[in-house]
Amino acid sequence: MSHKILFSGYYGFDNSGDDAILQAIVSNLRDRDPSLDLSVLSFNPKRTQRNYQIKGVQRFQFSATRQALKETDLLISGGGSLLQDVTSSRSLYYYLSIIAQAKRYKKKVYIYANGVGPINRPFNRWLTRKILNKVDYITLRDQGSLKTLEDIGVQGPPMEVTADPVYSLKKLDQEVIQGILRAEGIPQDGPSIGVALREWKATPSLTTKLAHVLDQVHEALGLPLVFIPLHYPKDLYFSEKVRAKMIHQRAAYVVRGDYSAQEVMGLIGSTDLVLAMRLHGLIYGVTEAVPPVGLVYDPKVSSHLEDLGIGEAVQVEDFNTRALADMLVEVYQDRREKSRRLLSQRDQLKRKNDRNVDHVFELLEGIHEENKNF
Repeated sequence: MSHKILFSGYYGFDNSGDDAILQAIVSNLRDRDPSLDLSVLSFNPKRTQRNYQIKGVQRFQFSATRQALKETDLLISGGGSLLQDVTSSRSLYYYLSIIAQAKRYKKKVYIYANGVGPINRPFNRWLTRKILNKVDYITLRDQGSLKTLEDIGVQGPPMEVTADPVYSLKKLDQEVIQGILRAEGIPQDGPSIGVALREWKATPSLTTKLAHVLDQVHEALGLPLVFIPLHYPKDLYFSEKVRAKMIHQRAAYVVRGDYSAQEVMGLIGSTDLVLAMRLHGLIYGVTEAVPPVGLVYDPKVSSHLEDLGIGEAVQVEDFNTRALADMLVEVYQDRREKSRRLLSQRDQLKRKNDRNVDHVFELLEGIHEENKNF
């Protein structure tokens, strides 16, 4: 009889990064054991089920969630930045409640390649420590997340820093990406610069500043700029706002379609340099060996850049437009050497991701042995 696995995460919200995580984990597990019975708690179960051929369960329907937890053998919580209270405490409580409920039903729980923190409020730190100390295994995608858990006192389960699952995501055939570019009216006859942005309300002047940066970069290099949204349609709207403020609007193109995680990754791979705010914009760049420049709005981004040894980044709330434009030009001019380094790093990260998958089957084997003894 096949083992049942239930996924909990930020799934079904049209966020390319989180969709890519789910797709990568599902592919990794099925490559090892196609017989696994996989289900996912999703905001849009029908779409998630259609996209990944796994059973979707409405994440906000209490009775359905409870039944799915009762029936599963293993709960996988992750990846992504699920456990943090910067966005809101409500999100943290939701994911912790799913974990706590699974343990109440005596299920194995695996925190899978999470990015954790910041968790600032004293009660939230206490609650996270109390619940995570009862799980069975924790892997983390960066050293900063490990330090966060150590600081709040998580010490019950084994913990290990591995890598984001998206580094193992399989590339699409180049003809598919070229077809998207043609449909979007984006030139394919030379180099280009990718731009993957999100709105950040703490910096009201961000739209104007970014438009100024991109104008300067175009004037220096003469290259087209391709806006690639990762969270649809929010990032699309923001990209259009930035483009509208540019002087060189004719040199800027906005990808307007709602594409899969692999397609978005391939679109970034079609560029020669990517300015990325969202973490998975950076990860897609590394995966495709496209040198990234980070616009940091969250500690998870800076922590990941530090782990990768990528120093080309600025803080979103305090950056000089000329300095950022110069940084982009310098990275583009050194892009071939940087791409070579990224290829080497990517292979290492893929091997680290294998550890994420290994632990799933170690936990399932433990369940099998327990059932035999029982």
